[in-house]
Amino acid sequence: MNTDLNRPRNNPSGNNEENGNNVGVAIDGFQQVLEMLKIADPAFRESLLRRLSAKDPNLARTLRRDLSNLGL
Repeated sequence: MNTDLNRPRNNPSGNNEENGNNVGVAIDGFQQVLEMLKIADPAFRESLLRRLSAKDPNLARTLRRDLSNLGL
């Protein structure tokens, strides 16, 4: 049995509470979603945006606007 699997891994967020260094990593989730939608199949993109619109109309509207500005 590999005991390395049982050892805790370094926190991928960059937080290291052991030495008191609590520095986070900034993630631009909006830009990541926009990048994924840019390469998505158009039917899937529209389906996702419709479902997102039901939960968060402002976010869906902003994504649609940015995609439109990119010619999509």
